[in-house]
Amino acid sequence: MRFPGQSGNRFFAVTAAILAISLASALALTAVLLGAGCGGTPTVVTSTKTAPTTTAPPYQRQNLAFFHGIDEPRADAWQDVTGDREQLRADGFNIVVLGPPVLISQRAGGRPRVILQGSAQSVPGLAEEIHNSGLSVFIAPTTAAEGYSQVIDPSDSTMTHLTEDASHWAQTAEEKQAELFSPLDEYNLALGTDAANKWSVAVLPLVKQKYSGPVVAKVVPDVSTAPVPPGAQHDFEKLDYKGYDYLMLDIYPHGETLDEALFEAQVSEILVRANAIAQRDGLKGVLLEFGAWRQGPGTDTIDGPVLGEDNQALVTGAIMKLSMPQTRGFFWRGWTLPGRGAKGHKIEDVLREGFSG
Repeated sequence: MRFPGQSGNRFFAVTAAILAISLASALALTAVLLGAGCGGTPTVVTSTKTAPTTTAPPYQRQNLAFFHGIDEPRADAWQDVTGDREQLRADGFNIVVLGPPVLISQRAGGRPRVILQGSAQSVPGLAEEIHNSGLSVFIAPTTAAEGYSQVIDPSDSTMTHLTEDASHWAQTAEEKQAELFSPLDEYNLALGTDAANKWSVAVLPLVKQKYSGPVVAKVVPDVSTAPVPPGAQHDFEKLDYKGYDYLMLDIYPHGETLDEALFEAQVSEILVRANAIAQRDGLKGVLLEFGAWRQGPGTDTIDGPVLGEDNQALVTGAIMKLSMPQTRGFFWRGWTLPGRGAKGHKIEDVLREGFSG
């Protein structure tokens, strides 16, 4: 016999029982968790697996299809380059070369050259500043410095120091995500062909342990003579570039006067041979750095014929038209460099037109 309200009482009874069981379970779980953490930090158990978080670097290396470069060899003028970043971008430049001096203390008899070493120390900060301005960075240590010959004695001690310097700057290039890195600027000139070949092969694995971007073999071809006859070789053709990414040629007019037709023939022949070498050793391509004197030589370490404003522009325009279809990048030597620099001269217009085309 069922009395009125009996179903309601049963409902409340069941509900109360469920609540009691839930409360008891919660208290038991709390006790287990607190117990597991006795004497230490409480343990929190989750069923969601979380991947470890990583902090992305503030700048990621850019992959440029073609390099429109400016190389200012004077360390005291690097700040001028960064200050003119808007103008450089308007002119079509997309990468800046920074060449920290190496082996200065050793060649100064152990006495540090404060100015030169200070410029080297500024490279990491300048690389960040250049990247923040929308331009890429190419770090290429150099033995060339004011008051010192670029050519060095490849003794065992010197080569050890040079390898350490190359490894150091490779690490810096990686930390700053530089777009290009060269172990040593114009290393065949600095060391001589035989020593350069041995060192460049030996240092490359060490560089690649530090730097994951494209590595450039930066050399000077012998353009002061007539085109090399078939069957013979330029010195730079005798070097082994396997494992490098780019072969870069630094080409400048030499001598007292310039025979433009002969010079263009020399450059054309060298570019053909350089591309054959790039194919031989499995490189991505060839880069070219070029510069010519407008006025009497100033502070640059490279001399050459004085061409004047108009001829500097004409010769450069011809070399750009000749070389750019055969290369992956064209670099101009000197932005504010006295007698050579592009800023504010006709050569700047030529470079702008060449890069835009």
